[in-house]
Amino acid sequence: MLILIVDTETTGLENAETCEMAATLYSTNPRGAIASISTLLPIEKNPAKSANGISAELAQLADYEQLNGLNKLSLRADYAVAFNAEFDQPYWQETIDLPWFCAMRDFDWEYHKERFTLIELALWLGIGVGTAHRAGDDVRLLVECFNRCSHFDETLEKAITRSQSPQIELKAIVNYDNRQLAKDAGFQWDCDRKIWVKKVRECDRLNFLDQFNFETDIITTSA
Repeated sequence: MLILIVDTETTGLENAETCEMAATLYSTNPRGAIASISTLLPIEKNPAKSANGISAELAQLADYEQLNGLNKLSLRADYAVAFNAEFDQPYWQETIDLPWFCAMRDFDWEYHKERFTLIELALWLGIGVGTAHRAGDDVRLLVECFNRCSHFDETLEKAITRSQSPQIELKAIVNYDNRQLAKDAGFQWDCDRKIWVKKVRECDRLNFLDQFNFETDIITTSA
């Protein structure tokens, strides 16, 4: 099986432009990277420069031709994966057409926390981290994490199966006094809707609900 490991750098979190895209075509058997492409994309300004170090002046030296190379890599792949696929996937819709799974939420690394960063995972696996927050660097880091994953074939199969289960958004039925119950269960406060919410896979819902003693409602369901 061949999978396309991708990462994206943007100019922010909301209404952001893509300023860098990177991908590595990865073989699962034998395991390893086959080919990689990383390219900046032209932007006028980058409010997120302090995070990713990409200046608008540097990005304007790039062009969109390299996207053709990313598309060609994707034509050989069976799946696309990103560490936080929910973030990356929308930025790749016009470049690749593949089923996705998430290396953080669908892939069971047996890490001791539910929410963790790629850097935390890499360090836990004994991988040195010299640079981060450039798309090519982060893709390479995830490649090395896959290389060091024990029981890789079984874990990958389970991740792909999980990715095919619909994602649901749960609302915690808590009041102000017991809101800590929702927070402890991994729910996050949505300021706009004034509710505690969490996204889980449908296949995980029952096991997840058994972990706490408050009611929930299903708000949305998505593929």
